[in-house]
Amino acid sequence: MIYIITIIEFVLGALMHFAYNVFSNPIVAVIAPVNESIFEHLKLVLYPMLFVSLIVWYRYKNKDLSFLTAIPISIIVGILSVVLIYYFYYFGLGIESLFLDIFLLLLSIFIGNMSFYWVRVHHIQWSMKISFAIIIILIILFTFWTFFPPDLPLFIDYSM
Repeated sequence: MIYIITIIEFVLGALMHFAYNVFSNPIVAVIAPVNESIFEHLKLVLYPMLFVSLIVWYRYKNKDLSFLTAIPISIIVGILSVVLIYYFYYFGLGIESLFLDIFLLLLSIFIGNMSFYWVRVHHIQWSMKISFAIIIILIILFTFWTFFPPDLPLFIDYSM
């Protein structure tokens, strides 16, 4: 099941990459990359993982708190995976590759989903309010930084 979920999230992320070019409006900008900065590409991990996780949670009416705990943890792990691995191969090794960038999305989503599985297996759980608060904070930060990006390397548009 984890492989199927990973593929679904990867395909959603890949499709979202082009969404802003097709539907250039502020609503789409919130969930899709508006430029080629590393930050904007983190949306390709955040939103597909969030959407699929919430659909699965709702579909199965999962009452296990570890499921809700795993959602923000897996998203944060996926996001950190993108940043750490990208910085390593792009800035550390000087490798620039579209194939690696695409594979990085798949790998990061998979790593995030493996952390989801790990949290579930170990029955790690906290309050539902904490999980939803973390998710809301992520959405607010990503939305704010989309329209008001800080002057930090993570937010630089490298296509220019």
